[in-house]
Amino acid sequence: MQPNLYIVGRRSDESPQFPTPPIAPLGHARPLPAHLAALRDRLRKPTAKWGALSFGDARVDACLPAGGLPLGQLHEMGAAGLEAETGALTAGFVAGLLARLPAGRPILWIAPSDDLHPPGLLAYGLDPGRLVLVRPRDDAGTLGTMETALRAGGLAAVVGEVGRLERTASRRLQFACLGSGITGFALRRWPHGRKRADREATAAATRWQLAPAPSELDAREPGAPRWRVALTHARSGRPGAWILELPMKEVENDPPHPFRVVAELADYTAEPSLRARAG
Repeated sequence: MQPNLYIVGRRSDESPQFPTPPIAPLGHARPLPAHLAALRDRLRKPTAKWGALSFGDARVDACLPAGGLPLGQLHEMGAAGLEAETGALTAGFVAGLLARLPAGRPILWIAPSDDLHPPGLLAYGLDPGRLVLVRPRDDAGTLGTMETALRAGGLAAVVGEVGRLERTASRRLQFACLGSGITGFALRRWPHGRKRADREATAAATRWQLAPAPSELDAREPGAPRWRVALTHARSGRPGAWILELPMKEVENDPPHPFRVVAELADYTAEPSLRARAG
């Protein structure tokens, strides 16, 4: 017969008795610390506080909170392949949005690559005289300048061409937008083709993926520019995909036109499963 073992004055065949921690009654949770409560309140700010920019078509606006692109928040624009290197596709698309923001305040455009041609943005309805160009050294300089400008105020929008955008950095930009009411645009760009996948999704209010779409000929000349647009994420909204066209101004003093839906595409999230079944 094996000898009995004793643990802390008890036999091994006895169940040890540990004190049970008191259970707080329902409805009496411990209050959050002050800094966490302040962070929670900032995240709960309504998306319509600073208004929204309508795309001019209910099929797009219905996917976005408050019936349009939320102002005073951060938005991420991306592309693939050569378009991610040149940045021309996303620059034109964002210029079409910026052109419809209220005039009177400048727009800060931050890019390490000195290849933006402001007069070319006239084709998208944006007055190049509204732009203030800043050329930092790298992505870190772009992000730092964006955050400083967003917190300072006095601008209609802040655009930053950046390749690497971590979640922590994007969260800081989003908070800066919410505090000042300035709309931020992060244009994902890798000028030398050194694209690296993000480890985490950014904290942007919306995320868009763009691709070129052929325009229709107008009297043997290129027609209005078109984009194949996928809204991959919209906080308090839903994804969608379309071919959008930006009508050209026929008269110089006409106000900028909103985007026009040429075609509504199938839900992009279903495409991988369809390909798998087809294979």
